[in-house]
Amino acid sequence: MKKYPQREPAVWTPELRRRPRGEASRADFSVTVTDDAMEPYIKKGETVYVSRRAFPRPGEAGIFYVRGRMVCRQYVEDSEGTVYLFAANRKRRELDEAVPAGDPAGVQLFGGLVPPRSIPLPGIEE
Repeated sequence: MKKYPQREPAVWTPELRRRPRGEASRADFSVTVTDDAMEPYIKKGETVYVSRRAFPRPGEAGIFYVRGRMVCRQYVEDSEGTVYLFAANRKRRELDEAVPAGDPAGVQLFGGLVPPRSIPLPGIEE
């Protein structure tokens, strides 16, 4: 039986490589963003700091596990409990996720970004 090495997703940095300053000092871990879904607000290759104790408010970005992938997306939940995870880069809207309440796959929140990043909701002008 062939053994395959255990690998964590490429975006996962379980420990902080260097201690951040300011608000980011509250972070529990950091993640390197590997796609352009959140541009121009969060750039591909940028390191974001995440607190497990921070729950993103509607319109803020967080780190989520959904459908077998760890993603950085903008969070919104409607009154019926459907969770929407939006790609801020509307050229990548195919990466948007809608997870209805009660969906067995569900969404797992790893944490909110610190400092929080509020991003204009799709289709809403500032």
